[in-house]
Amino acid sequence: MEHGELTMLKPEEILARLDTAILAEIQAVADYKTHAQAVPGTEIGEALAALRDVECEHALRLAARIAALGGSLPSSQPKVQAAGRTLADWLTFDLTAEQWAIVEYARLVTGIVDDDETAELIGELLQDEIRHARWLKSTLREIEDRQ
Repeated sequence: MEHGELTMLKPEEILARLDTAILAEIQAVADYKTHAQAVPGTEIGEALAALRDVECEHALRLAARIAALGGSLPSSQPKVQAAGRTLADWLTFDLTAEQWAIVEYARLVTGIVDDDETAELIGELLQDEIRHARWLKSTLREIEDRQ
C-alpha cells in the first residue's frame, strides 16, 4: 500500500477550518429548523428538530473551542436556502450538507497533530454527522418505498 505525505495543519489553518465548520453548523441549524417546521407534528419533523438541536450543540462546542484557541467567531449569518419542493428534496439537501461535513471533518481530524482536544472534538462531531447521514439515507429510502 502506498502512503502519501502526512498533512499537518498549522494552528492558523485549524482555526480557519473551524471557522468554516461553525458556519456550516449554523447553516445546518437554520436548514433543519426550516425543514422541521414544514412537517410539524410528524415523526420526521420531530427527528429533524432533534437534528437541529444536535447541530446547535455542535456550533456551541465549536465556538468554545475557537475562543479557547484565541480565535474569534465569523460574522456571517445563515441564509434561507431553496432546497426543493418536497420532503425528499429537503432530506436530499440535508444529506448533501451532512456528507460535506463528514468529508471536511475527516480531513480536519487527520491534519490535527498537536492539538488533541480539538482533534477529539472534531472526531465526536464526525461521528454525529455520520449518524445523521445514515438516518437521512434510511428515511429517504422509506419515502421512496412508499411512492
